[in-house]
Amino acid sequence: MRILDRYIVRECVKVLGLCLVVFIGIYVVVDLFEKLSRFLEARVGAGLIVRYYLFRLPKIFTEVLPVAVLLACLLSLGGLARNNEVLAMKMGQVGALRIALPCIGVGLAASLLAWVTVEYVAPPASERALNIERSEVRRLPAYRITRDSDIWYRAQDDRFVHISLIETRSGVIRGMSVFELSPNFDLLRRIDAREATFDQQDWTVHDGYQLELDKNPIRITPFKQMKLSLRERPEEFARVARSPEEMSYVQLRQYIDRLVKSGVSATRYMVDLHAKVATALVSLVMAILGVSFGLRTSRSGVMLWVGVCIPMGFLYYMLLVLGFSLGRGGVLPPLVAAWLPNVVFGTAGVISLWRLRG
Repeated sequence: MRILDRYIVRECVKVLGLCLVVFIGIYVVVDLFEKLSRFLEARVGAGLIVRYYLFRLPKIFTEVLPVAVLLACLLSLGGLARNNEVLAMKMGQVGALRIALPCIGVGLAASLLAWVTVEYVAPPASERALNIERSEVRRLPAYRITRDSDIWYRAQDDRFVHISLIETRSGVIRGMSVFELSPNFDLLRRIDAREATFDQQDWTVHDGYQLELDKNPIRITPFKQMKLSLRERPEEFARVARSPEEMSYVQLRQYIDRLVKSGVSATRYMVDLHAKVATALVSLVMAILGVSFGLRTSRSGVMLWVGVCIPMGFLYYMLLVLGFSLGRGGVLPPLVAAWLPNVVFGTAGVISLWRLRG
């Protein structure tokens, strides 16, 4: 790496670090004020609140990183342009694209770091944070989630429910077992069903058998369809199923395969799967936009382009939400829906940067 490249990278990384500290701090403060009433009502201690935000830190980092990269590239190159350093580089026969390359490299490194965080760090950390929110703040019933996304749920009336797979949108359960216990924790009855559905207020189990251990002799009764007296609603089970943010790319891919094999539509989860890769590369897209803005500041000033970044951020978010909605609704293919904002903004950034060549 040449001295000039190291100098530009160093300036960009310094601004990036400052932006990350500021943005993460603002995010945590705003989120804390939003949740403060819940924490006070639940009488949560300061130590638990600190742990909650420490576990949320990887997710917060990946969310603010693209904006931080955008401003870091813009402000670092803008500062060089304001001090006529960019002009000096051009007089030394260094083209605009060559000047932009180190900052784009920082954006690429940020995208790789975001991918590692999303894939390996954020899922278990997000799961721990959500567990704190569910059990300590919202006081939901205890539950356990295994690596395979199976759910053990302690229901009312001394029952334990095991769910192999739940489609959170429809509430359809594939592979359900209900264990009814006595007050002394003796197993009285067990129901195993291939599928369970919920209609207004009642559960119906399909294709299974009922094992009654309190009968003498023990009675096994197969059934095609049977009403099940269970007080819990689908959203209570779905609430404890892992969300896409709690799963890595591989885990979400396996979950989608299980949904498809069970005959459940997995379109919305396919959008989330492609979005994991697309959102990790947002930092690279923002770096391209940032350098194209930064190299123009000699004519317009840094603050003008900083002002342009704010509505651009809202536009990107609106396009992201629109793409996800169209993808989950089946209007757009999941791959197109997840990559739509990156394609639009990446194309605009490349065109803008190409016009500065020379």
